[in-house]
Formats: sequence, C-alpha cells, structure tokens
Amino acid sequence: MRIYYRRYIEPMKEQLNMSIFLAKKILGLIFAGLLLLQGCTAMAKDDVLKLSTHTIGLACYNGVTNAKLKYGGQVERICFTWTGPEKLPKDVNKVPGILSGSFKTFASPMEMTWRARDGSELSHTVDLNKEIPDPRVSYEFPERVFAQKPFLGDPVVIVEFDDRTINIYFAATLLVRPLDPASREPDHADTYTLVYSRTL
Repeated sequence: MRIYYRRYIEPMKEQLNMSIFLAKKILGLIFAGLLLLQGCTAMAKDDVLKLSTHTIGLACYNGVTNAKLKYGGQVERICFTWTGPEKLPKDVNKVPGILSGSFKTFASPMEMTWRARDGSELSHTVDLNKEIPDPRVSYEFPERVFAQKPFLGDPVVIVEFDDRTINIYFAATLLVRPLDPASREPDHADTYTLVYSRTL
C-alpha cells in the first residue's frame, strides 16, 4: 500500500499542488491586469470630455443692444440692428443658429461690451483659462462616450448677454454607445452646462 501511495498518490498530490499554485499566479496576474486596465479606462473616460477646440455662439436677451465680443483675434457682434427679446422657456438650453470660428480652448480672454436694457454701457472681461483651468463637457454617463470620436462637431462656447448679466455655457453633442445592444449606430446626447455667470 505504501509503495502504491508513493508511486501514484504522492505524484498526483504534487501535480495538484503545482496546478493550484499556477492557477493562483495566473489569477493574480489577471486581477492585476484588470485593475491596470480599469485605471487606464477611467483616465481615458475622464479625458474624453475635455475641450481642446470649440466654436463660439452669441445670444442676447432682455433688452440688450450693441453687444460685441472680442476673442481669439476675432470680433463678433450681435443685436446691433435689433433689441434682444425677452428670454422665454424655449430659449433655455438653446444653441444659437449662427456659430463662428474654431478656437483652441481657450484662445484668449473674452472682452465683452454691450448696452443693457436701461441704456447703460457695460463691459466685462473674463479669462476662462483662470476661471475654468480644466474645461470639460459635463455628462452623467462618461463610460458610454466613444473615446475615439466623442463629439459630433466642435463643442460650442455660448456667450449670452442677458440685460446686465453675462452667462457662458458649454454645449456639445456627444456620440455615445447605444442602449440597445443590437443597434450599430451611435446615439447622440446633447449637453448644455452653465460654466460662468456675472451680473454687473
């Protein structure tokens, strides 16, 4: 019996122990790899929504006239021949129909002048590099965003003149993975976030 044990059982035990040892090593390597990948993926997801370029859109409301924005070596004007209308619910989260330029984020300080409803001539300068040192589009489900092509077109920085208030928004249409796994087409997700506001 002892000879049988030494000849057959002991080698089987050694082989089993070696298999368990190798399995533990492999599982450890897989687990470490998953953690590394998870960290890289989280970093990539975080970076995907960062603005590197953008266009500019202007809007004016509530009695504003003669609004002008100097930015990135260009001058944009709005409400020079008409008065800004009252801001209505349909105007909330609205991207202006006319956009201009393609700018590096952020190309320069924004210099704004305009006339408020009461006729006051106002001016304001903001350096978004200082106000928003890490500019990102806000989206609740970053894991759904296509890393290779996150944006449909350039994100838009919207400068809104609203009587005596300046509001600045980030708007973007994101390409995201469809909720329906059978769909081969990406879904679109529209985002619109207030990033700066100042009343004079």
